[in-house]
Amino acid sequence: MIGLDLGSQFIKACSIIPKNDGTYIVYASMVSAELPSGNKSVAVGMRNKIKKLTDQLKVSSNDTVLSAGGTDLIFRDFSFPDSLTGKDLRKAIKADAQNGISEKLDNLYYDYQPLPVSSGENTDFIFTAFPKKIIDQMISNLSLAELNIKGVGVDNIALANSFTAFNTQKALNSVVVVDIGHETSKIVVINNGKPIFMKNAAFGGKFVTQEIANVYGISYYEAEQIKRQPEIWNNIGLNIKTILKKSSGNLFEAVSQSIAHCVSKQKISKIDEIFITGGGSILKGINGFMWETLGISTVKWNPFETDRIKGVFTVEKGFFMPVVLGLALNKEIANV
Repeated sequence: MIGLDLGSQFIKACSIIPKNDGTYIVYASMVSAELPSGNKSVAVGMRNKIKKLTDQLKVSSNDTVLSAGGTDLIFRDFSFPDSLTGKDLRKAIKADAQNGISEKLDNLYYDYQPLPVSSGENTDFIFTAFPKKIIDQMISNLSLAELNIKGVGVDNIALANSFTAFNTQKALNSVVVVDIGHETSKIVVINNGKPIFMKNAAFGGKFVTQEIANVYGISYYEAEQIKRQPEIWNNIGLNIKTILKKSSGNLFEAVSQSIAHCVSKQKISKIDEIFITGGGSILKGINGFMWETLGISTVKWNPFETDRIKGVFTVEKGFFMPVVLGLALNKEIANV
């Protein structure tokens, strides 16, 4: 199975071969999401990008799971009596979902699944939905790529699957995993090895770059180069904590709300640790700033930094790969 993430900055792909000894052979690659000029269509440009990626994955099958995420992804959690089953349960979930969102369900691909925590005689469910027009456009853009699209998986659940697969002991605690992308951050709360809450935030690496550009009155490109060179920050008087204070409010509000929601619903009593990953987590000092801001131990997580994964990849690029790793694992995922 190929996990494929059509990100706003990079396209990432991954394939996994599980071994009998509990290790995995992983092939992973990524390319810029920018399509070269002169292509006759997006589909042609995407075909060339995907061909370059899949040639590195050493797969015999083109079965693929796409990722769905970003701020367009809708999450809701519901609780229903255990006595409600079958068609009655599906009808109740659809009714509550429609009452809680402005978009008509007919315009969405959606799914739901039970959560591992229960409220007395009730079962909790997570409902996920994504606009049909966006998924249909993604699939249309891949029409020439010779992929067999088997499903579209929710980013946050794929992220949880990846974390629990390679951090078995840590996942048994109450933790928050945050994947900081280019434009959006994916948040998942995990307890006892299972995801119990999900949320997305409009924050990513480009927000930090734009704030640096604003402070210094320079171009976005110049600001990006500065962001990538922490060794020059002191020389130019750049205080990354000040930059983050101005740019990351959406992220910290979303993480705080996620924790507060889970505590108020008695799903957890507290969070033991926060793990940050994604391309945006590479920024020097961001884990320390989150620790200081939220008062919770925060560490960076690179899924490739484990002896359970072997294969063909660049270790440093592991920060970009948690979602496609989770998709390629082909575990149970919510499909929208």
